[in-house]
Amino acid sequence: MGAVRINISLTEEIMDELAVEVGPRERSRFIREAIRNFIQTRREQRLAAEYREAAEEIRSMDRELSGVLHDGLSETR
Repeated sequence: MGAVRINISLTEEIMDELAVEVGPRERSRFIREAIRNFIQTRREQRLAAEYREAAEEIRSMDRELSGVLHDGLSETR
């Protein structure tokens, strides 16, 4: 995969912290990995939210169907 050069702006504080963590020749890789990790975390959070929503829908449907079963409509004798 080819590289794309971009121009970004950072606050001096963030740049100072970055300089403490990584050397000048390691910044691009560090920023690339940080962005990749951030995107992965966001995807996982979004997927978890979708699973929670689906689980709530399933619980709701289960409650509705449970009422039908208790009415004796689905019981076989």
